[in-house]
Amino acid sequence: MASITPLESLQVETRFVLAGRIAAVMDGKRMSNKELAARMGKNPSEISRWLSGTHNFTIDTLSEIAIALEVPVVTFFTPAPPRTVRDVRLTVSSGNIPENHASFSPATNVR
Repeated sequence: MASITPLESLQVETRFVLAGRIAAVMDGKRMSNKELAARMGKNPSEISRWLSGTHNFTIDTLSEIAIALEVPVVTFFTPAPPRTVRDVRLTVSSGNIPENHASFSPATNVR
């Protein structure tokens, strides 16, 4: 099996990053592949191929996508801001809790 060169590795990584950033923008705008395809005059299957992470994007294609998504092209090359989760519910269960203990209270003054 042939080994991958550092250049090939960077190219593959970049394709996946770009596809992920495009998908994140689409998600933020609640836009489907079908809607993006309609805005661009493309088939939804082409958008799916692009988002698979294997497409070699050209600047022209990225520009078309940026116009369709109404974002600057640079959006695809900058990290997405962190998302804040506001409502988290956590349920923990264990088969090791004795039957006579209906609730759990955290220990206090643990050092």
